[in-house]
Amino acid sequence: MKKYILALALLFICHIGFAQNLNSLFDEFGKEPNAECINISPFMMTIGKMFMGNDNDAKLARKFKSIRILDLEACSKNVQERFNKKINAQQIEGYETLVQVNDEGEKVHILAKSKNDVIRELLIVCTGNGDCTLVQLKGKVSKEKIAKLLAKEEMM
Repeated sequence: MKKYILALALLFICHIGFAQNLNSLFDEFGKEPNAECINISPFMMTIGKMFMGNDNDAKLARKFKSIRILDLEACSKNVQERFNKKINAQQIEGYETLVQVNDEGEKVHILAKSKNDVIRELLIVCTGNGDCTLVQLKGKVSKEKIAKLLAKEEMM
């Protein structure tokens, strides 16, 4: 019985550890010169939703309650390389890969943390060719709606 409790405790600690690592990435690199770190709180998202239209994209955007963006494009190459090493070294447990694109040196990974068929968190990581961006979207949206959005983007 002790082994099961210990295994469960270790699993819980690993899950918390990645959340702290993700937060530490925002904290560490958000302080770099020329870094842009944007945090749109649930309160601000509520206010912004009042000004959205009624098209399908606006309906999807309403499903998210907060957004964090870390953009290192204007930072030095040294900072970008450090970010790439850290993000590539991260074990992103608890997230499933929705889309992974490698195109002419640019890598985009879209990951999701979900419960049943509802996505609770999207993580978008863009690296390569001077692009270093990390986007975290929290909310509740169905996998079906995300699939429709991705299919729409592929057609463009």
